[in-house]
Amino acid sequence: MTILSNVIFSTQLQTSHKIRLVSPYPITHRFVANRDFAGNSLLAMMSEKFPFLDEQEWNRRIELGRVYINGEKVEADTKIKLGDEIFHHNPRVVEPSVPDEVEVLHEEEEYLIVYKPAPMPMHPGGRYNKNSLTEILKEEGYADVRITHRLDAVTSGVLLLAKTKEFAKKATYCFTHGKVEKTYLAHVFGNPEEDSVTIDSPIKRKHGFVFESRHDLTGAREAVTHFEVLERREGSTVVKCSPRTGRTHQIRLHLAHWGYPIIDDPIYGPEGDRSSRTMQKRGISLVSSGLVIEALGVNYTLKE
Repeated sequence: MTILSNVIFSTQLQTSHKIRLVSPYPITHRFVANRDFAGNSLLAMMSEKFPFLDEQEWNRRIELGRVYINGEKVEADTKIKLGDEIFHHNPRVVEPSVPDEVEVLHEEEEYLIVYKPAPMPMHPGGRYNKNSLTEILKEEGYADVRITHRLDAVTSGVLLLAKTKEFAKKATYCFTHGKVEKTYLAHVFGNPEEDSVTIDSPIKRKHGFVFESRHDLTGAREAVTHFEVLERREGSTVVKCSPRTGRTHQIRLHLAHWGYPIIDDPIYGPEGDRSSRTMQKRGISLVSSGLVIEALGVNYTLKE
């Protein structure tokens, strides 16, 4: 079974995966409060920013002194100020497992082409630390690679990582200025009548990790994706996705806007939970299948 087939038909084929586990360990997370949370209580901020734990559990951790501000223990109703340093100590982290399938697909002097499985985050954060892409690559001898673009934790596929500061700067410029041809494949509900369509609905964060896409949104960012039907199946379709912009959850939102959401999308699917309370614990049928940057000589496509 190829990487591509594993992802696109993940809902129809039961395939086995190697699993990566790490032993429990202590860790203290630190972040700086931004304007989004200034004036909120510590409890409200932690509950919204990290919804994988409920309010009761965050309140318990604050009372135990495991969540504190600027090095001092505080109460749950303490108001957050812009620039406050928030610390969260976890004496025994048990990270979720991830597929043990990170693969260096191609290597040049200045960059790597890497396959990222799903679910797996790009870098440490939230529930994940050692089970993130950059940390796994460090273990494999790539300690200094730089992220040039991102895939959602639940999205798998091709990624470009820079090995030098100079290449990272050039690649970032190309991604920022629309000089990259990105291709994804998605397995969606239903059978579109159209063979192709372009969706240009703007995107805006709704709350937590959930975004929304409508033409009447105030303050939304421009987003454009072109879709092409590749294969119609019984009740579902394989679609080629070509994003012209790079907004968070763009392809997932635009497929849902079109009326054909990803078949196993836990947020934007027909039975999706858009409350930001349900964690995304498994990869979805969306894969980054190709990447072309003519200016940098980068051209890679996953093979069937």
